[in-house]
Amino acid sequence: MINDTVCITVPPHQRMLKVVRLATTAAASQSGLNLDQADDVNTALDELFRLSLSESGSKRTFCLHYNICADRLEVLVEDIHASIGDKTSKVGRYRRFIIDKVVDRFEERSNTKGGFDILLVKFMSD
Repeated sequence: MINDTVCITVPPHQRMLKVVRLATTAAASQSGLNLDQADDVNTALDELFRLSLSESGSKRTFCLHYNICADRLEVLVEDIHASIGDKTSKVGRYRRFIIDKVVDRFEERSNTKGGFDILLVKFMSD
């Protein structure tokens, strides 16, 4: 049974999105996910990364923890400033809809820093 964890931290700059996508695809491959499933995880992370880019004046970093398991990939994104569950914003509702459609499980938890930690899970399909 595979159970490795890989962590990366990048500044929330558009040019770093490629680094996030490459790391995600590599972790998904190690989990046994196919390219379509890896792309689903990348799509969800694109939305979270863009959310972190839109945080005005934010000096936060974009920190990801990939938990590589034998049957799934879990990605924990730490300390997103805004809630992805914000139903007052049309863009927020759209982001949430996209994420719900491309990952198998999604959790948002408040953290002690005043932000949110987001857990994305994608299971390997047969």
